[in-house]
Amino acid sequence: MATPPTAPAPRQAKSSASTAEGTLTRPTQGSRSVGRPRPEPAPAEETPARGRVVEAADRFRELVTGRPWRRRRRQMIASLAGLALVLGAALAAAVFLPALQIARIDVQGTGYVDPAAVEQAAAQQAHGPLLLLPAHQIRADVEAVPGVSTAEVERSWPDGVVVTVTEGTPVAQLKRSNGTTAILDSTGEELPEAAADGASLMPLAITTPSADPEGAAAAMIAVLETLPDPLRGATTEITASSDADVTLTLQLEDGGTKTVVWGDAEDAALKADVVQALLGEPGSVIDVSSPVAPVTR
Repeated sequence: MATPPTAPAPRQAKSSASTAEGTLTRPTQGSRSVGRPRPEPAPAEETPARGRVVEAADRFRELVTGRPWRRRRRQMIASLAGLALVLGAALAAAVFLPALQIARIDVQGTGYVDPAAVEQAAAQQAHGPLLLLPAHQIRADVEAVPGVSTAEVERSWPDGVVVTVTEGTPVAQLKRSNGTTAILDSTGEELPEAAADGASLMPLAITTPSADPEGAAAAMIAVLETLPDPLRGATTEITASSDADVTLTLQLEDGGTKTVVWGDAEDAALKADVVQALLGEPGSVIDVSSPVAPVTR
């Protein structure tokens, strides 16, 4: 009986040995090596160089496009610069344009005060650009005019100045020791003679000899201003030679008169009450120069 042929065993063993040796010494691509593991490559997105490129691109994009608040700031600066130019041009026009230079002065509120005197006083400073009108200086000059108590100065565009005055109220006619007279207001300021027209004035007289006529006049005005209405209506004259011997002459309802030695201008309210309480007492003189110890005679 014949035996079938088979492949030679030594050839197969050599082939197997070659295969095994090749596996140990020279691994093929894609096969797992028996030695040290092969390192895996880092992910592409974690590469530091690529990350820096992305950040730089963002910064450049901000520089090119700008931020909203920066754009708004530039717009605001441009608007303010334009407004400053407009205001500067308007200011220059108001200062230098001939049409805005002071050309007229209107005086209001005068009665006995001469308007020409007020205008002349105001004209000392009322010139040049109306915008730069020195109102305080003009007011001071106008209030120095006799008879002017207060003054107000206003601009009247485009080229005018309005001066409104308040005149002093005449209250007394002072007769000096030398025979001259003066019209006085409630503060003792002398007014123009025209102020006496139609006014009800209290006669004041400085008696001689007088060592202090100015003090006597001031004391008489002060006493006049503190008199209550009943006494003021009954007073026909006030005299003094100094600021400490003011004397009143009263006209009584029965037709008689009484002299009141008032003294100085102090304690006016108390002196007035004492005088009114003693008017019915006998005598022609009431001395209240010391109101706590009055004397009648």
